[in-house]
Amino acid sequence: MLVRNPNFTSEPITERDLYSNYRSLATMALALCLLLSANAFAGTNSFSRTAVSGQPKRIAAYHSWDPQTCKSLSAKMTVLSKPSHGVLIPHVVPSTITQSRFGSVGHCAGTPIKALQVDYKSAPGYRGTDTFTIEVIFGFEGRQDTDNYTVTIE
Repeated sequence: MLVRNPNFTSEPITERDLYSNYRSLATMALALCLLLSANAFAGTNSFSRTAVSGQPKRIAAYHSWDPQTCKSLSAKMTVLSKPSHGVLIPHVVPSTITQSRFGSVGHCAGTPIKALQVDYKSAPGYRGTDTFTIEVIFGFEGRQDTDNYTVTIE
């Protein structure tokens, strides 16, 4: 097979050159697939909540556990964007394994564990909406999620 060289030189492209180009393309496609699958563990979720002005409101409870032993693992929370009209109050609370963002809870269902609960409290007298974003890294396998919240304060 004889194809004209794209560099506009008089040298023809050989089958070996074409094979090399196809291998490079296949390598790039594989790298893209791996990148996309690595991001499959990370998700972005949006939630809406309603709160009474000046009163603490439970926004979320994040659970993390070892699926083999059902023991609590710590979840790490980072506030990516703070609320403009209130504060977030994270604290550890007793909880029970009931569901998972990442699949079945298996034999751990009903097991008591600790959860990272996040409460929101608006400035007293404020009425309207507030938004914030939390990133949570779960202890098992380093899975993470980004949660966007919109709170309507009445």
